[in-house]
Amino acid sequence: MKQGVQLRKVQLTGGSTYIISLPKEWASDVGIKPGDYVQVIPQPDQTLLLVPGEKVEEPSEALIDAVSAESPEEVVREFIACYLTGYNVIKLKFGKKVDEYKARLKDIMRSKLIGLETIEESTNQMVVRCFLGYMDFPIKDALRRIHSMTLSMCFDAIRSLKDNDKSLAKDVIQRDDEIDRLYLFVVRGLKLAVENRIIMKEIGLMSPRECLGYRLIVKSIERIADHAARIAGIILSLNLSKINSGLIKNISSIAEKSYTIYQDSVNSLYKLDIKQANDSIMKVKELARMERDLVERIFKLRLDVETITGLRLILESLRRIAEYAADIAEIVINLAIKPAC
Repeated sequence: MKQGVQLRKVQLTGGSTYIISLPKEWASDVGIKPGDYVQVIPQPDQTLLLVPGEKVEEPSEALIDAVSAESPEEVVREFIACYLTGYNVIKLKFGKKVDEYKARLKDIMRSKLIGLETIEESTNQMVVRCFLGYMDFPIKDALRRIHSMTLSMCFDAIRSLKDNDKSLAKDVIQRDDEIDRLYLFVVRGLKLAVENRIIMKEIGLMSPRECLGYRLIVKSIERIADHAARIAGIILSLNLSKINSGLIKNISSIAEKSYTIYQDSVNSLYKLDIKQANDSIMKVKELARMERDLVERIFKLRLDVETITGLRLILESLRRIAEYAADIAEIVINLAIKPAC
């Protein structure tokens, strides 16, 4: 059907019902016949969304031909892309090195992706299905879960420094995989919502603009979790007995301020509170100044290069956490402002 605006005259029938005709070419293209149903869905912008047929969800399928793939990572990237695009069933065909490719994919399914199960498997083929839908784990609930887990990682990373607890640091690093799983699941749901307004409404979002905002926010939270894991990884490499308690206390103070900025920015999202979002953004400059001052002090101490470098990187990650939080706050302000039209 040719694109373009078509005007249809509203008519009155039965004394109280308004009707308009559907473009015949469009009806033919989508397979509508006399007696069929069309879903009429009111939109927030006062328009109507017309969806041919009754609400029937059929599993969407993707096929990945891994026969000519040069490495398992090549197949993994395509597999994740299919998952994020929203395919419910992903079929894979293999050539050489079948066992290596299958093992890598199963590892990714287990560590990085939510809701996937192998439903068929043969010598050169594997069929994977996603059993967890967007209504089983709503986007906003998933976002709250990611935030809660990320905040816990942040606090535990610094606690492992204060308590010289390397077992806790290792635990923080392991939790980052769960953040990645939730992050990719949320991205999958948001991609589906942008392309399907029915899904968008069902997951509690009102517009593609809001979907984009949440997509950027969840990415920032995922990066904050990465920095928490980075801090924990650095702590594992340091000889903490060389660091005096006063220095650790100063680092902890900066961490507390960074985490407060992060908490406030996410809380401003829940309330769409522009003032709280702005306050969070303004606090980042003060934290950056605190970081610079402490770095200068660290360079004046008689510490080995490895320790100085490690502490510098920890402070850098704490600053980056605050900066990602400021990014979240900026998006909250954008979401809180109503669109012009």
